Amino acid sequence: MNKLSTVIKFTFMNRVRAKAFVVTTLIFAIILTAMINLPAIISRFSSSDGPAKLGIVGKETEVTRALKSFYDNQKEPELQIVLLGDAGSKEANAKLGKEKLEAKEVKGYLEFTDDAAAGFPKATYNAKSSMDFSMESKLKSTLQAIKAELVVKDMGLTADQRAKLNSPVSIQTVQIQEGTSGKTESQMVLAYVLVYVLLFLLYMTVIGYGNMVATEITAEKSSRVMEVLISSVSPLKQMFGKIIGICLLGLVQIVVFVVVGAANLLVPQNLDKIKSFNIDLGDVQLSLLGYFVIFYLLGYFIYATIFAAVGSLVSRTEEVGQAIMPVTFLIIAGFMIAMFGLQNPNAPFVVAMSFVPFFSPLIMFLRIGMSDPALWEIWLSIGITAVTMFALGWLAAKIYRVGVLMYGKRPSFAELRKAMKAFKV
Repeated sequence: MNKLSTVIKFTFMNRVRAKAFVVTTLIFAIILTAMINLPAIISRFSSSDGPAKLGIVGKETEVTRALKSFYDNQKEPELQIVLLGDAGSKEANAKLGKEKLEAKEVKGYLEFTDDAAAGFPKATYNAKSSMDFSMESKLKSTLQAIKAELVVKDMGLTADQRAKLNSPVSIQTVQIQEGTSGKTESQMVLAYVLVYVLLFLLYMTVIGYGNMVATEITAEKSSRVMEVLISSVSPLKQMFGKIIGICLLGLVQIVVFVVVGAANLLVPQNLDKIKSFNIDLGDVQLSLLGYFVIFYLLGYFIYATIFAAVGSLVSRTEEVGQAIMPVTFLIIAGFMIAMFGLQNPNAPFVVAMSFVPFFSPLIMFLRIGMSDPALWEIWLSIGITAVTMFALGWLAAKIYRVGVLMYGKRPSFAELRKAMKAFKV
C-alpha cells in the first residue's frame, strides 16, 4: 500500500507542477471567464453610443407618433426614433433620408405609404446593410402591436378593457416526475445547461487524461525506465498508481473550473442577467452534481484502464495516438449519442445505451438531468458499469504486466494470450 501511495503521489505531483498543466489550466480559466462575461462585455461596448437612431421621413401621422412614443416610453430603449420631417415629395424625402444616412446621423430610415387594403400604412426600411434582419424583425413586431392598439382604439373600448386585452398571457412549463411535484421551468433550464456543460467536461477530461495515462506509460517503457521500476514496484501497483494519480489531477482541474465559473456567475451584473431570464441559481440540483462525480469516476476508470493496457503494448510514444484511436472512437460515439439524447432523452435507443458500460457514464447522466429515470434504472446502470470497471481493471492489469516488458512490434492477440497465461497478477 505504501508503494501504491508513493506512485500516486509521484504521478500527481510530477504532473501538477508541470508548466503545461499550469498554463493549460490558466488558459481554460481565462476562456471560461471571457465566455461567462461575454454578454456584459458586448453590452458595455455596444451601449456606449446609446440606442441606435432610426429616422422617419414624410408627414407626421398617428402611426409615426405612436412609434416614437413606444420607444420614448421604454426604460432602456433599443431604438431612438427621429422624425426627419416632410421634404414635399417622395423623391425629396428619399434624398433627405439618404443625406442623413450618409452623415451617419441615423442607422436607417423608414418611409410609410398608404395601403388601403391592409388598413395600415406600408413601411419600407432603408439601410446600407441589406442583411439587417434583426432590425426588420423588431420593427415588424412593434408596428404589429401599434396596429392592434389602433384597431382596438377605433372599436371604442375603454382604457381598462384595452389594458386587459394587451396584458401578456402567463404560462409556466413543469416537467412531471413520479412521486414529486415536478421540475419548474427554471430547474429544467438549469438542468439542461448543467448537463450540457458537464457532458463536455466529462468527454474532454476522459479523453485528455486517458490519453495522458497511455502516453506516460509508453514514455517510461520506451526510455527503459520501466525495467528499473518493475524491480521495485509491482506492475499492478504501478498501473493503478498512475491511473489514480492522474484521476486526482483531473479532479483538481475540474474543481478549479467550477470555482472560476461560480465566482464569475456570482458577479452582480451576471446575477442580474440570469434573473432577467427568470432563472434562480438556487434551483441547481445537488443530486445531479453528486451523480456527475459518480459517473465521472466510473467513466474515467473504465477508459483509463483500457488506455493503460493499450499504452503498455506500445514501444514508442509516436504510436500511442494510432493505438488508442479505436478507444477514442468509442468515447466519441457515446458523446454523439448524448448530444442526440439532449433533445430526446426518453428515446428507446438512448434508454438502451444508458445501460451499456462504455456509454452509460454519459448517457445515464444525461437521462438523470433531462428526464426522470427510475431509481432502480440509475443504480442498475451504476452497478453494471462498476462491475465492468473491475473486470476491465483485472484484464488491464494482466495485459500491463506482460506488455510493459515486450518490446519491438506490437504483439498479436495469440502471443499476448500465451504470455498472459504464463503470468499471474
